[in-house]
Amino acid sequence: MAPQPWTNIMPTGGVSPTEENLKGWFDAGVTCVGMGSKLMARHADGSFDYAKIEAQTRNALEIISSLR
Repeated sequence: MAPQPWTNIMPTGGVSPTEENLKGWFDAGVTCVGMGSKLMARHADGSFDYAKIEAQTRNALEIISSLR
């Protein structure tokens, strides 16, 4: 977090909903993370797979809860 260790950081690029990735970010001292495209899932026809998006989001939130 140098040169400003008092700053709250929220990365939004390069954040993946995996334990390894999220652990790295929180170990580095981030306050929170933002994710978008890494959580999106689509069916073969191109429509959004809302059940998978929800599952991936819940899983990411569980990982974050365990790290904080």
